[in-house]
Amino acid sequence: MTVDDANSDSISNQVIQINRKTGETQTIFKSHYEVAATQGLQTSKQWIVWVDGDDFGENTTLYAFNEKTEETMAFGSTDVQVSKEFPVLAGDYVAWTEHTKKTNDTSMIVYDLSHQQQKTAQPIQNFEWLNADYSIHDHSVIYVEKTHNQATIKRYDIATDRVTKYPTKETAIGWPTMLNANTIAYVAYDDEEQLEKNHLMIYDMKEKRTRNAFPNEKTVDIAYLKKYDTNVFLTVKDEQLYTFTQQGQTFKKQQLDFPYNFAQEDITYANNEFFILRHDIDSTQYELIIEQAVE
Repeated sequence: MTVDDANSDSISNQVIQINRKTGETQTIFKSHYEVAATQGLQTSKQWIVWVDGDDFGENTTLYAFNEKTEETMAFGSTDVQVSKEFPVLAGDYVAWTEHTKKTNDTSMIVYDLSHQQQKTAQPIQNFEWLNADYSIHDHSVIYVEKTHNQATIKRYDIATDRVTKYPTKETAIGWPTMLNANTIAYVAYDDEEQLEKNHLMIYDMKEKRTRNAFPNEKTVDIAYLKKYDTNVFLTVKDEQLYTFTQQGQTFKKQQLDFPYNFAQEDITYANNEFFILRHDIDSTQYELIIEQAVE
């Protein structure tokens, strides 16, 4: 996790590891900024990646820590004219979007950490907030490009170096998440000024058609979407937790009894566990709760 020194004005200024058996902590990185924003942390197998920068979100640098060698390396552009979104990580590959201020160009970058080599820089039209929504699964990077008020899902295959387009009827899309080789779940927004009014959609890449996960409701409030396992994803609708499991051509929907509030607590999911970070407004102390997911 990223944390901050006591009495510091930083958002966070270091990356630490906690041994869950012993409770011991180890600092693996500390920012050189006096007022820092060390954030966007992701983990996968032997890698930990994060973004370090100042408290204005400028002058950012991407870092990776190799748990086998215990070495830290910087990667990606360090040009102050290039702004970068938070990276996503799967295996040895990390992906992020970056925007060059001078030329107004935006690209989706894919980088191979094991060989310290950039794989691609796919151009993206129309730089805006939705370019920050992308995911990476099984050697595929899923991202969104918007042109002429139409959102197109794009899939970049790292192995073949090919991009496939999947046009939609949506004007704006967020949380694009690949469930398996043929299926993507995403959130469609009716109004980019009112993001709480949205739809949960499931896209069949083979048939290039979309279905509404909650077909009997005009709009819902989807606040969370994450892959659970192959063919299964988690989502939060109107502060209630659901799983969707693909079974052939249909999806089984199940509401889960979950005592925590996604709107008020910082909650992430990985490896069949929920990590809940609880913080009282008037307190400087945080409580980390780890809950096993329901089978």
